[in-house]
Amino acid sequence: MGSVFYFITNENELNSDKPKEAIPALFETSHATVQPTTITGASSQPKGQIQSNSATREKDTLLQDVQGQALMTAITSFWQQCRRESNCDGLLAQQQLLLDDDRYLLLLNFPVNQQNEQRLMGASLISQDASLADKIATVKAIREQVWGDDAALLFQQQDAYYDYRLSLTDPDSQFNQAQNADDFINEYNAMLADQGEDLDSFALSSDTAKYEEALQLIPPSMPEDETARIKAKLASQYLTANERQSIVNREQQVDKQEQEIMNYQQGLNELEVTLANERATSKKTMNDEDWQVYKAERLYQYRLNFFSL
Repeated sequence: MGSVFYFITNENELNSDKPKEAIPALFETSHATVQPTTITGASSQPKGQIQSNSATREKDTLLQDVQGQALMTAITSFWQQCRRESNCDGLLAQQQLLLDDDRYLLLLNFPVNQQNEQRLMGASLISQDASLADKIATVKAIREQVWGDDAALLFQQQDAYYDYRLSLTDPDSQFNQAQNADDFINEYNAMLADQGEDLDSFALSSDTAKYEEALQLIPPSMPEDETARIKAKLASQYLTANERQSIVNREQQVDKQEQEIMNYQQGLNELEVTLANERATSKKTMNDEDWQVYKAERLYQYRLNFFSL
C-alpha cells in the first residue's frame, strides 16, 4: 500500500468518465469512525517489556512525533510490515500503549480512510475549464471529509504546495507584475526564501530545479530584452559553466532548426506560386492526371534538393 498524493499537476487527477451524480457523495459522511478497542493481552503488557530492535524503535518515534509526508510514510510502512508478518493485531496492541488516542485512531483507521479517499477522488468530476483554485478546493474538501482534523496533520506539506501554486496564478502579485529582469529576480528569490523548508517537498531543492521553475514563471508581459536578461542572470546564479554552455548549444541548435523550417516553407511557397502560374499558362492544356503527376514530381524534386544541401 503506497501513499496517495493528489498534487494538482494536470487535469486528469480530478476528472473521470464517471457520472456527475457521484459528486454529492463528497459531502455526505464524516471521516471513519472505527473506535480503539482493548486488544487481548495488550493492557497487561507493561511498556517496558515491549521488545524491539533499533529500526522498530525509530518507527515508533516517527509514529508518535512526525507530521506530513514523514507521518504518511511511517503509517504506510507500519501497515506494510504488519501485513507482511501477519501480525497486525499484535503490532497495533503495541502502538496502543505508545501512542496517544488521536494518533492511535489515525493509525487504526488509516487503511479504511485511505480507501475512502481514493474512492471519492475517483468519483469526483469537475469541468476541464475549472480553475486551479476550484480543483484544489475539491481535493481539500474530500480530505477534510475523510480525515477530519487529521487532514492538516497528514497533508500540511501538500497544502503548502497548493498555496504556492495558487500564489503563482495571482495576476496582481508583485511577482507577476514585474516588468524588468531585476524586479523579477528579486521577487523570485524572495519567494524561494519565503518557502524555506518546503522547497524539498516542492521539488525545488536543487539549483537546476530552481532555474527551470523560474523560466516557467516569467510573465508573458515581460519585454523580450528583459526576458533575455532574466535567463542570463538565472543561468549565472544557478547553473555551472558546463550547464550554461549546454544551454547555449541547445539554443543554437533550435535556432538553426527553426531557420531551416522557415527556409523550407519559403521555398515551398515560391514553388507553389510557380506551379500555379505554369498551370494557368504553359501547362494549361495538360489533363488533370498528367498535371498531378507533374506537380508531384516537382514537389518531390524540391524536397530532395533541399534536404541534400
